[in-house]
Amino acid sequence: MNYGNLVVAGAILFIILISMQYSLNKMIVLLKEIKGILHRMEKN
Repeated sequence: MNYGNLVVAGAILFIILISMQYSLNKMIVLLKEIKGILHRMEKN
C-alpha cells in the first residue's frame, strides 16, 4: 500500500466522519423539534 492510497483512504474516512456528524446533528435537531411539538400538544 503506497502513500497515494493512504491519502485517498484518509480522505474517504474524513468525509464519512463529517457526513455522520452532520446526520447526527440533523437527528438531534429533529428530536428536539418533536419533543417541543409533543410538549405543546400536552399543554393544549
